[in-house]
Amino acid sequence: MPHYADLHVHTNHSDGSDSPKKVVERAARAGLSAIAITDHDTVSGLGEAHVAGGFQKIEIFPGVEISASFAGTELHVVGLGIDHWCGPLLEKLHELQMARSSRADQIIARLNALGIALERAEVEAQANVDGVLGRMHIARALLARGVTTSVQEGFDRFIRKGRKAFVPKKAIKCAEAIDLIHEAEGVAIVAHPGLGDRLEPLLPRLLKLPFDGIEVYHVRHTAGHVTRFTQLALEHDLLISGGSDCHGRVKNEEPALGSVRVPYHHVELIKDALRKRKRR
Repeated sequence: MPHYADLHVHTNHSDGSDSPKKVVERAARAGLSAIAITDHDTVSGLGEAHVAGGFQKIEIFPGVEISASFAGTELHVVGLGIDHWCGPLLEKLHELQMARSSRADQIIARLNALGIALERAEVEAQANVDGVLGRMHIARALLARGVTTSVQEGFDRFIRKGRKAFVPKKAIKCAEAIDLIHEAEGVAIVAHPGLGDRLEPLLPRLLKLPFDGIEVYHVRHTAGHVTRFTQLALEHDLLISGGSDCHGRVKNEEPALGSVRVPYHHVELIKDALRKRKRR
């Protein structure tokens, strides 16, 4: 039987709906051999995921998805195979988590000014106690309060860019995110470069940074994206990665886990790159 992986998965330690244990169990039912837990700006779910992976006989890649910026554009950098006890990485992630918490307060204040009496406790009730706060939790709180009829409506009416309650997210420089991942002995991957219309044109400049790979496969990448990004990876001698970017049923949609299946030989190449990095 062929083996496949999903190297971009979220849990309720960031903006996913399911616990790490449940995510791993779902991956087992989907027939995956390996998954990477890549929560936003946190590694707090990795311990539970590793324990569940042992029971389910699934390889768990310790990962993270770091919010970053390049040339005035927000992007995400996925770290795979990281040492999630690395001090400098944990310090920076804590700083980003505090910024997320402050941002949530600012968004709540703007919603209050619009006449929506949302309280922080309502937002925290939508999040994991060990996780980070994000806009997804605010959108879910708006739904729970009855202000909106769906999670997406909360984004569209109030908290996406251009709406009255939007507050920009703090992001570190892309080069710093890469350095942090490398210091944690991981490989740094450009996340979902096909999303939106601003990131792909920046790739020729972006790939001059010491990235290790590109997320070629993604649930929202078209066949054209896959072809273009594969060619870029080959031209720049970069690893090929990818995943479903699954957030569970957070928007009342069917979980995407298993819908993107990265051939396992790409995992082997990533593991080889990780071994080489650890020998440096």
